[in-house]
Amino acid sequence: MSRSQSPVQLPAARLGVVIDEQATRAAHAAGDDAWWLYATEVLGHAGLDHARLGSVPTQLDDLDVLIIASPQRVAAESVRALEGWVAGGGTLIITAVVPELDGLAGVVVGPARVEDTVTLADDPSWTTRPELPLRGIGGRALEPADGAEVLAGWSDGAAAVVRKRHGDGTVISYGVDLWRTIVTIQQGYPVTGDGKPAPDGTAPIDDGILKCEDGMALDYGDRVLPPGEPEVAADFTHSYPPPSAVPIFSAAQADQWWITLLQQIWAAHDHRRQASAWLHYWPAGVPAVAHMSHDADGNVEEDGLAALEAFAEAEVAVTWCQVFPGGYSPELYARISEAGHEQALHYNAMGDADLASWGWPQFRAQHAWAQAVTGTDAIVSNKNHYTRWEGWTEFYTWCERVGIKIDESRGPSKQGTVGFPFGTAHLSFPIGDLSVHNRPMDVLNLPLHTQDLAWAGHLACRDVILDGAEAVHGVAHFLFHGPHLRGKPATRAACPEVARLARERGMEWWTAGRLSEWERARRGVRVTITEDADGWLVSVEAEQPISRAGLVLQLPGVDQAPTVAGEGAKVSEVIRHGRRFHELAVDLPAGSSSWRLTR
Repeated sequence: MSRSQSPVQLPAARLGVVIDEQATRAAHAAGDDAWWLYATEVLGHAGLDHARLGSVPTQLDDLDVLIIASPQRVAAESVRALEGWVAGGGTLIITAVVPELDGLAGVVVGPARVEDTVTLADDPSWTTRPELPLRGIGGRALEPADGAEVLAGWSDGAAAVVRKRHGDGTVISYGVDLWRTIVTIQQGYPVTGDGKPAPDGTAPIDDGILKCEDGMALDYGDRVLPPGEPEVAADFTHSYPPPSAVPIFSAAQADQWWITLLQQIWAAHDHRRQASAWLHYWPAGVPAVAHMSHDADGNVEEDGLAALEAFAEAEVAVTWCQVFPGGYSPELYARISEAGHEQALHYNAMGDADLASWGWPQFRAQHAWAQAVTGTDAIVSNKNHYTRWEGWTEFYTWCERVGIKIDESRGPSKQGTVGFPFGTAHLSFPIGDLSVHNRPMDVLNLPLHTQDLAWAGHLACRDVILDGAEAVHGVAHFLFHGPHLRGKPATRAACPEVARLARERGMEWWTAGRLSEWERARRGVRVTITEDADGWLVSVEAEQPISRAGLVLQLPGVDQAPTVAGEGAKVSEVIRHGRRFHELAVDLPAGSSSWRLTR
């Protein structure tokens, strides 16, 4: 590691995001969500160093890419500054309605769209393209002017994303309401009643029990059958085990949406032949990870022992969600901890016992119960029994109050909602509702993808989930229950098998607590890169040490891996989001550090 810095001749990639506070206040005053506030969450999770700006600046020399995330009015002076800056090579990305910039963007803004599907065009800037159309929630049709190119279109052929070259620079316009789409797919709509069941009988979610799927924003038409599986029978009956494979939410659509933004940022750096850097989601060399959880439904001692045996064979440390009422013996709780599993809460609001109902006092009491029976003060992870949910984000405030750092409730309870029903394989901090002014909630969302392979989820969904999580470099989450590990041989066999298959892909198995610690640590890292005639200087500011960090470097025009100075540091070529990068593997100390790379 080197602390010295060579003179900088070329600037590092610099990114700004404009979020107009006046627009935010106006939205809240009108009773509307300020979806654009989520832009900083997307960029923060992506590991991109960025500056948040309150308005469009007139001095743009310090920026290479500018994202206008919120609606606003732009003064004539700022419009002129943007025109000159883009002509000189800057990239402007507009994800909101900004009428003063329509001319520069080369678009005429058309009718509003409530909800529709969007297909990405065949363009080199999309280094990965979804196999299926993406669902867009909110936005407008765009009419491209002469010379503007359509990068994505609504289902009727109207433009949804447009690119306009202007001098040496580029303007990208999103007609899709990008931030609303991402948040709504991930967090769903407020749950106030039963959701609509699947017309093919595979997802009878209208069961009178309020749960996450009842607020699902994706459409059943967004599903596909697993490869090689026959069509669902006309008389399909939802039963256990499934009589056949069923259509699955095969794509992490919310992730794919924010990845489109990253691809345009990276395309801008390529256009300027400019280096950039970001922090990989996982340790260096790890393309994606996996998570296994266990719900202690029934609290039967023999079921718990069978689960311990299965997880030992799988060689996986799981997040063991303990459910009220009752409990295991003290000896079994001790064995669970001794085996390296994480003690967690399985909040029960099913109405089957005192305190087993939806509400803050009940949640607080059950958290205290879990601490007591497990002998573990730090219960930081939770999954709601039966994926119960009510309202929108109030539950996260309960988690904050008791110290739950990560929640893994959002996933399927029915066979026909298996896969990515909330469009994500990534960790994220949700935004709160209007009562907290859409602030980030201090609780990570860890999505759930299937329950009990070969019992609640057809075995054919396994590889689709692994493929989908790996495609976006996320986390694949498989849930098992002790009664099925004990009494269902096919499910028992599926547990170590999925563990092996994930490892063969290079995926590591992490508990929810470990996932939370890692993501929170990486949010405290800033990575920059500067270039000179001899090579590059990668500089890092980290709030706490991170071992095995992967600093992902975009080095346009560089074919061979550069040489790095510093003991233990290593550079290798990787593919991330369909794009070739170089990854610098290092152990990050707390504070400032830097590494010199030579050509």
